[in-house]
Amino acid sequence: MFNHIKTWLVSKLGSEKSAATVAEQYAIEYYRGLIQSQTHLIVQLEAKIAAYESQKSNSILAEVQALFVKQTEKGIRKYGDTVRADSLTQVEWCQHALEEHADSMVYLMALKKSLEESEANGFKTS
Repeated sequence: MFNHIKTWLVSKLGSEKSAATVAEQYAIEYYRGLIQSQTHLIVQLEAKIAAYESQKSNSILAEVQALFVKQTEKGIRKYGDTVRADSLTQVEWCQHALEEHADSMVYLMALKKSLEESEANGFKTS
């Protein structure tokens, strides 16, 4: 591409030295623009790499990810598919989420009661 532009510029400017200078400036600006336009992709990739590295070194994040994988596998075995946006109406999705959160509240309340009993018996829970 650079040589093609240079040849065309020589025919227009009449000087190979002038054409080379203009072609070089054009190429520099072209590649600078190309790099700048791709910067957001580089930032996104760096963020994904950082998240992956963080997950590998953080046991809590690793367990959360493993739980998501386990739940996905369970859902596929149970329902034959993963979650699809069109499988429920918006109202049904809301109801489903409310039911899941109600279950979570029961689990947390049971855990809280157990921790309170442990603290009442003189055990540190934190």
